[in-house]
This record gives sequence, C-alpha cells and structure tokens, in this order.
Amino acid sequence: MIRLNKLYFLLFFFFVICNTGFTQDLFSAENSKKFARYLFSTQQYKLAANEYERILNITPTDTSMFEGLIKTYRLGDICQTSFKNLEVLNVKKFFSNNQIASEYLKLSLACNCCNHENYFAEAISKVDSKSRVFYKLGFFVFNEEKDSIISFANINQKLIESEYPTVYSGIYALEQFRGKKPAVAATMSALIPGSGKAYTGYWGDAVMSFIFVSSNAWLSYKGFNRKGINSVNGWIFGSISMGFYFGNIWGSARAAKTYNKLEYEILYNETQNSIYNHF
Repeated sequence: MIRLNKLYFLLFFFFVICNTGFTQDLFSAENSKKFARYLFSTQQYKLAANEYERILNITPTDTSMFEGLIKTYRLGDICQTSFKNLEVLNVKKFFSNNQIASEYLKLSLACNCCNHENYFAEAISKVDSKSRVFYKLGFFVFNEEKDSIISFANINQKLIESEYPTVYSGIYALEQFRGKKPAVAATMSALIPGSGKAYTGYWGDAVMSFIFVSSNAWLSYKGFNRKGINSVNGWIFGSISMGFYFGNIWGSARAAKTYNKLEYEILYNETQNSIYNHF
C-alpha cells in the first residue's frame, strides 16, 4: 500500500509539473498575441480588446499590440472606455509611431472624441502632411462644422480631389445643396392647395390636401348657393375648408424645411461614410 501511495504521488507530481509547463507555454506572450489576433480576425472585438489590454499591461512597450488594440476599439465601436484605457496605457508616448498616431486619429473620428485631452492635436502633428489634411477635414466633418469644411476643402482642393475624390465629391455636393424654399412652398399652396407639398416631393400629401380643401369648399359653395348666408352646411364646410387651406399653407412651409433637413443629412452621411471608407 505504501509503495502504491508513493507511485500515485509520483504520478500526480509528474502530471502537475507537465501541466504547469504546458499552461505557462499556453499563456506565453507569443501565444497570447496569436490568440488576440485570432479574436480580432474572427471579429470578436470585445474579447480581443480584453486580450490586447492584458498583454499591454505585461509588455507596455509593444507597439504592434497598441496598434491592434486601437484598431479593435474602432472596429468594435468600443468608445465609452477606450480613451480612458489608452490614457492609462500611456498611448501618447507612442504617437511618434506613424501607424499608432493614425489609428488613434481614426478612432477619435469614429467615436467623435477629437478633443479628448488634446491627444488628437498631438497625434495629428505626428502624421505626414497629406494625412494631416485628411484628418483635419475629418475633424470638421465629424464635428459638423459646415463653414470650416467648405473653406478647408477649397484651400486644399487639389490634394483632396486627387487623393480622396469621393470625399471631395461629397463636400462639393454639400456646398452646392440649396434645398427647397419654405416661402415658395407656402405661396404655391396659397395659390393652388397642395402644390407646395408637391414642390417638396410629398405627392401623396399634395393630393390629399387638394381633395380636402376643394371638396369642402365645393360643399360650402353648394350650401350657400341654396340657402344663402343662413346655410348651416355652408358655414360648417366653409370653416373646414378654410382650416385645411391655412393648415396646408403652414404644412407646405414645414414640409420644405423637413425635406431640406432630410436631404442634407443624407448628403452629410454620405460624406462621413466616404471618410470611413478611407480608413
């Protein structure tokens, strides 16, 4: 029995030693990096971010892991905690690396956090002049600074048009956008009920407005034609018709404003997406 117990103990000790060695190898720095890259390649971005953070806490000078972590934050849309984590990891110290600076700028634009602790300004000073123009333009676009977008694009037109043609075409479309005039829509509906809605592209509303106003006006006319000013139907349908008439004028002006807002947002989103596409 004693010999058997010693044998079991030796087998157990051998198993522990082997298993410990295997575990240490499994969690070695190189294997951890491979695992982080695997999680990234399979789009498990939150898990990949956790693994990159763990590695950087152990080896805080690994620039390839910094680049991978920042890219993971951006593609995983991990904005809420990413900048605080990068600050703790002292990412600012690695902005001299062009790739890390560029990835940080992309993350900042994607998360719309361009002013975080002035890191954006420092990162943008580390990239080449061509990239600097792109990221500055992205800053204006993602902060919705319309006047700055147009003026900056005009100043750097040649570079933007040649290097980022889709971005330039989007900005040009924003600059040329004029929209519908609310006053014109209201005037048209005052002359012909529903025509202002048609002018703004709301043809269904235009037809309904014309039918409601004209049909109630006709019923009011018939009532007054039969019984004069004492016609109850004439006053009722006349009031309804006038209500729809003035409501249609106001609605047409509002429809023009709504149309302009929606169309401009479409153009703006297309411009933002064109910047994303250059990431």
